[in-house]
Amino acid sequence: QIEDVMPEIEEYYKKNHNGRKLTWYHSVSNGVLTFTSNVGKYDLDVSTLQAAILFSWNHRQHRKLTFSDLKLATNIPDMELKKTLWTLIAHAKLKQQLICYEPIVETVQDLTDKTLFWLNYEFSILRGGRVQTRGHINMIQRLQLNTEKGREEENEEIMYLRGERAKEAIVQIMKMRHRMNNTQLQTELIEMLKFMFVPSRKLIKETIEWLIEHRYMARVENNISEYVYVA
Repeated sequence: QIEDVMPEIEEYYKKNHNGRKLTWYHSVSNGVLTFTSNVGKYDLDVSTLQAAILFSWNHRQHRKLTFSDLKLATNIPDMELKKTLWTLIAHAKLKQQLICYEPIVETVQDLTDKTLFWLNYEFSILRGGRVQTRGHINMIQRLQLNTEKGREEENEEIMYLRGERAKEAIVQIMKMRHRMNNTQLQTELIEMLKFMFVPSRKLIKETIEWLIEHRYMARVENNISEYVYVA
């Protein structure tokens, strides 16, 4: 959600601050999310990375997701994802956790690609031994991003997998529809992929260009915003 509007913000900044560079520090960004459980409604102070993880359940509220699913959905490198998840599944000040998981492990390093995670809809806040149906919790942890080469390689691998899933989905859609305009194609693509990740505008554009270049689809003559399937 944030990634799509970042280029617009950067462009606006450049116009108003000539010669300056805008740098994003996601590890120290934060916001407030409202989480509604079966017990009540709670406002959560979360870091951007924590928010990205929680957003992974937006379109699949009751699904159990593996660590691999969350990595694909968030594009957060392995170690950072583990550290951020740990703050949501083992928060020292909470008697109940926002996210449940199995199998239970002793340390963050013991989480694996097959570890299962799901939202805890029985979550509540206890104060003085009484359940609170409303409340405010600070979940923010100052997690530092790892900038080593390994992180870059992980990002490249995840983006490659996202690109491949997007190609497969667009071909499937075009094969079924035969002819579509750009808006319709983007809408159907997002609907198809939202259970894995939400493709950015940039990814969609690059994938369409790749498929046109490799003759899986073509632009309609005299209308560059409409495409036809090439058998």
